[in-house]
Amino acid sequence: MSALRVDINKNTSDLKNEISDLKNEFRNEISDLKNEFYKHFATKADMAKLENSVAIDMARLETNIAKTESKLILWAFVFWATQLGAMFAFLKFLK
Repeated sequence: MSALRVDINKNTSDLKNEISDLKNEFRNEISDLKNEFYKHFATKADMAKLENSVAIDMARLETNIAKTESKLILWAFVFWATQLGAMFAFLKFLK
């Protein structure tokens, strides 16, 4: 009977150790998967940086569009003023 108890205690101890080892392996695997997950997906801090970068780029784009628009209006005015001058000169030449 005593040998049976020793054998049961040994098996119980072995099972406890094996369960503990499996538990640690699972924790390590979960930790690795979590780290892998964060490598592939953006965090809130990453999204905040991206939003800030996009806002800055949009402001630059709007500034460039405004500059281009003002240049276009200037060149349109110069074109029409030149056209009016040429028409008046042509009409004066005909008279």
